[in-house]
Amino acid sequence: MKNRQEIASLLSSVLPVPRSEQEIFESIELPKDRKLGDWAFPCFTLSKELRKAPPQIANELAGLVAPKLPEYPSLSKVAATGPYLNFFVNKSALAGELIPQILSGTFTARREQKPGKLMIEYSQPNTHKAFHVGHVRCAALGDILIRISEWLGNEVIATNYLGDEGTHVAKCLWYYTEVFKGAVPEKNRGEFLGNLYTTANDLVDLGTMTRAPFPGVVAAKVISLEQHPSESAWIVAKLDTGSAVHQVVTGVKGFNVGDILALALPGAAVTDRAIAVADRKGVKSEGIVCSEQELDLSDVKDKVLVLPKDTALGTEIAELYKIADKVPAGASVLETLKSRQKAISTVLQKLESKEPEMHRIWKETKDWSMQELYKCYGWLDCRFDHYFFESEFGESGKEIVREYQKRGVFIESQGAVGADLSSFGLGFCLLIKRDGTAMYACRDLALARKKFEEFGIDSSLYVVDSAQTLHFNQVFKCLELMGFPQAKNCRHLAYAQVVRPDGKMSSRKGNVILFSQLQERLLSKINSEFLDKYRGEWSEEEIATAAHRLALATMRYGMMNVDNSSQVVFDLDEWTARTGNTGPYLMYACARIHSILREAGEVSVNGADWSVLSHESEVDLILQLNRYHQIVTDVGTNCSPHLLCAYLYDLSKRFSTMYAVCSVLNAESAALKQARTCLVKSVLTVLEHGLGLLGIRTVERM
Repeated sequence: MKNRQEIASLLSSVLPVPRSEQEIFESIELPKDRKLGDWAFPCFTLSKELRKAPPQIANELAGLVAPKLPEYPSLSKVAATGPYLNFFVNKSALAGELIPQILSGTFTARREQKPGKLMIEYSQPNTHKAFHVGHVRCAALGDILIRISEWLGNEVIATNYLGDEGTHVAKCLWYYTEVFKGAVPEKNRGEFLGNLYTTANDLVDLGTMTRAPFPGVVAAKVISLEQHPSESAWIVAKLDTGSAVHQVVTGVKGFNVGDILALALPGAAVTDRAIAVADRKGVKSEGIVCSEQELDLSDVKDKVLVLPKDTALGTEIAELYKIADKVPAGASVLETLKSRQKAISTVLQKLESKEPEMHRIWKETKDWSMQELYKCYGWLDCRFDHYFFESEFGESGKEIVREYQKRGVFIESQGAVGADLSSFGLGFCLLIKRDGTAMYACRDLALARKKFEEFGIDSSLYVVDSAQTLHFNQVFKCLELMGFPQAKNCRHLAYAQVVRPDGKMSSRKGNVILFSQLQERLLSKINSEFLDKYRGEWSEEEIATAAHRLALATMRYGMMNVDNSSQVVFDLDEWTARTGNTGPYLMYACARIHSILREAGEVSVNGADWSVLSHESEVDLILQLNRYHQIVTDVGTNCSPHLLCAYLYDLSKRFSTMYAVCSVLNAESAALKQARTCLVKSVLTVLEHGLGLLGIRTVERM
C-alpha cells in the first residue's frame, strides 16, 4: 500500500485539478499487463474538467511527474500508456522494505481497527432437513468473509438464522409421529430427520403416486364435432364428463365422436399453465383436450390421448395412471393425497398453537438437528457468535408490521398487510397474509430491528443464495421507509447453487450428497491418494490432522474458486487433483517450501543484499507479493474470495517458475542464498496467511 500512497502524494502535487490524496489513492489500480507498469492511474475522470482526451492528459502528467521521481526512491519510472499513467517500482528498494516486513509479521498483522460494527449472517439451513454438500458453499463463503473483514480491521459479529418452523417441519413430524415405525438411530439424527422429510415429501407429491399428476383432468366422451364458424383449422367439440357437457375449441385432430379423451377442465394446470374458460374467436371454450405429451405420457407431439372405451366418464386421469405400490390398496390417489395433506396441516396447526405434546417433540427433534449442525460447523471450522431462529420472530414480526401500519408505512390490501414498493420497481411486499400468517419478509424486519437495537450493528451482510434477491431488496427498502438509518448499510450477497455434474441437488427430491457421505468419501480419497503411504512413518495423529486439513482445503477452495454468481459443480475427483488450480495443489506448494527451508536452515534478513534478486522470475515474485494487500482489500470490498484464490494460485505458480531456474540451496553466492531463502520464506508466509483467510490450515509435509 505504501507505493500507492507515495504515488497519490506525488500526483496530488502536480494535478491541475483539485483531488485529495485519498481520492487519488482509491483510483490507483493494478495494470492488467504487468509489463506496462506496477501501478496505474486512470485519467478518464480528469477529461471533462480539463477538456482534453485521457491519453493527452496522461502524456502531460508524465512530463510533470518525471522531474519529481528522485524525491520518491521507491519509484523508478513513469510512463504514459494510452489513457493511463503507469508507475514502475524500484525493485531492489521494494524487496528491502517488503521482505523484512513479511518475515517480521508486520505485513500480515491485522489492519488498524475501523469504527462501526458489522454483522455477517450466513449458512441459514433448515432444522429437520439434512445438512448436505450444497450447504457448504454458503458456510465457507460467510466464514471466509468474516475472517477477511476482521483482518481488514472490522469488528464482526458472526450469526446464523435457521428455519425451525413451517411446512417442512410439519411434514417431517407428521411422518415421524404417524407413519414411521422404526427405531431412532443413535448417530446422525439430523440426517435421519432429513430422510423423514424427504420420504414425507414423496408421500404428498402427486408425481410419485401417479404417472399423470394433473388434478382436474378427467375422462370425457366426445358427443359431437363441428367446424369452427370462422377458423377452418379449429374444431368445436362437445364432451360429456358424466355429470356435465363441456364445449372445447381445439386445433388438435386424431379423434372421433364416441372416443373417450382426457379433458382438462377450467382450474386444472397442464404444462405449467392454468386452464381457464376462453373466447376462441366468438366461441366459448371450456378447457382443453390433452395430448399424451402434455400429460407426460409420451414424447409424441400432438397425439391426443384416447382412453379405453370402458373408461368411466368423469374419472380423474390421475386415478387411471396411479402407481399401485405408492397408494394404499383400493384407495383413491387424490383422496389419499388430500388425507395426507390434511394430516400435515393438523400437525402444522398443533405446532403453531404450541400444543404441549407436539411442541415437546418439536423441541426434541430440533435439538437433534442442532447437535448435528454444531458438529458439521466444527468440522468445517465455521464460527458463529449467535444463532437466530425463525420461530423467534413470527409474533414480533407481526407486531412491528402492525406498528408501522399505524404510522402509514404499510397498508392493508384485501385483508393482507404489506408495502407497496411499485414506485421503486419492487412490486408489493407481502408481510402478513389474510389468515394472519407472518411471511418471511415480516420476520426479517423483526430480525433486522433486533440486530440494530440489541446488537448495535452499523452494517449488515446477508449471505443468501441468489433466489432471494428480490426478497432482500424489498426488506431493505421497507427498513429504509421505516426510518432505520442502518438500512443503507444492509447488503445481500447473492451466490449461485452447488450442483452435481448431472444436475441440481434438492433435499425435497432426496438426491443430495449428505454431509456425512461427503466426509466419508473425501477423507477416504485423501487418505488413499495422499497419506496412506506414510502410515508407519507418521503418527496416526499427524495423518488424521493432515487428512482433515486437506479435506477442508479441498472443499473450501473448491467452493470459493469461482465467482459468487457462477454455479459450483461439485466434482471430488477434480477438486482433489494434485496439480492445477486446487486446494491440494496449494497445500503441496506450501509443504514443498517447508521442505526447502528445512534444508536451507535458519535465515536472517540482517545484512541481506536485496539487489542480487535480479532474475526476472525473482522480480516477478516480489511484485506479486507486493500486490497482496490490494488483493485482500478488493476481496473484502467486493466480497469475492475467488480473487484471493486466483492470487494464491498465481503466487504458487510464480514461485514454481522461480524455483525451477533459481536454485536456493545451490545459489552462486552466500548473499544470493540468503536473499533467495528470505524471498522463499516470504512466499510461504503470504501463502499460508492467504490460505488462513480462506479457513485453510497448511501442513509441513505431505
